[in-house]
Amino acid sequence: MSGLRKFALAIALALVGLASLASSASATFHLMKIREVSSGTGTADSSYVEIQMYFDFQNFLSGGARLVRCNSDCSASATFPPSGAFTNVANGHNQDTVLFADSGIPTGSKDFNVNLNLDSIAAGGAVCYLSELGFSDCVSWGNFSANSTLMTDYGTSAGTPAAALTSGMALRRSIASGCATMLEPGDDMNNSSVDFSLTTPNPRSNSVTPTETPCMPGGGGGPAPPTPTSPAAPSPSKKKCKTHKHRSAQAAKKCKKHK
Repeated sequence: MSGLRKFALAIALALVGLASLASSASATFHLMKIREVSSGTGTADSSYVEIQMYFDFQNFLSGGARLVRCNSDCSASATFPPSGAFTNVANGHNQDTVLFADSGIPTGSKDFNVNLNLDSIAAGGAVCYLSELGFSDCVSWGNFSANSTLMTDYGTSAGTPAAALTSGMALRRSIASGCATMLEPGDDMNNSSVDFSLTTPNPRSNSVTPTETPCMPGGGGGPAPPTPTSPAAPSPSKKKCKTHKHRSAQAAKKCKKHK
């Protein structure tokens, strides 16, 4: 094999390797944020945590995704799953969601059954979605005071707590920054009091089609404009009348009919 062919083969193999690395980096579970958390409706075992993707192919939770629940000072914490790993979810499109919920929420309305029991720590606590290094995400509320523990134990924090959890309400992340109709990385300010506010609950499992839509180019907060269509081509008779001089009154009369 000539030197030139060997060089070309080496370049091709390198490109294949880079493509494989890029694919494995994007097809995982780390480009996700906590979107909504609720202590429930007041009935037993009805709390939940919803996470949302902001990139495609983030449905491979079996790679090591976990949830952590802390009380107000993290003196009592729980990790989910306690052993093993979550399974993958079916849908991995940008803006898809995954719902982790207590046993009181019907199986068909959630993706994973976890014993969060957030109603017991409604006055103050935190939940973290743990993924790959540098991509974990937390939300805290009420009188939570253990950001240092979150950082030491899990490598992330939640900033100033949001309002305390309220029965029948949910803390939802704002997506107003940048494109106001879809979740983006810039919607996370690492400050729960800024990122989250109380609102009507709207839990959404992975099987539900997202309502978020991309913005028009350059941002702006509205849906993307429809794809323009090409104008219809002029009829052959009109084109002929436009491009040719008419030497008789009869030809001029025909062209007039076509206008």
